[in-house]
Amino acid sequence: MDVEEAIRSLRSTYQFQPRPLPPETLKNVLAAARLSPSQRNLQPWRFVVVRDDERKRLLTQAISRRKIVGDAPVIIVAFAVEEDIPITIGGYISAYPLDVAVAIHSLQLAAEAEGLGTNWMVDFNEEKVRSVLGVPEGVHPIAVLPMGYPAEPNGHSSGEADGGRKSPDEIIAYDSYPW
Repeated sequence: MDVEEAIRSLRSTYQFQPRPLPPETLKNVLAAARLSPSQRNLQPWRFVVVRDDERKRLLTQAISRRKIVGDAPVIIVAFAVEEDIPITIGGYISAYPLDVAVAIHSLQLAAEAEGLGTNWMVDFNEEKVRSVLGVPEGVHPIAVLPMGYPAEPNGHSSGEADGGRKSPDEIIAYDSYPW
């Protein structure tokens, strides 16, 4: 699968097959996240791969949409390391959420190319996630990503071919901001 095809086909997965992920496949997906670009190449991310059933059960309790996460054979939690990125965007917001988001998206595209599904989840209880995974201060969970082989035959949740996305005219302008 080429990059454009992966971008076009990437959708959230809501149900997973119980079959485990081959170690090499998991390694390839994580390599894509590691190789993502970041401000000054500071790479302010860390990823915890949760495979242990008990730890997954505890982590699931920290997430609003528990059922989705509980079915996945692997849960990846993406973290931002505050001290790794002193850069701000426009002088008012730290760049680490953006950098970690780029790495998460690379991870998702690599998973898609491997025939895996993911679901980028941000509705979690930070303190519970920190407790379950033993996360120190200055390290912030950014996303929880259940990952595995999609249970649905078409690979992902049903929907329009373009995923209901806005048209180019609604989101792209040239030379000025006309909205």
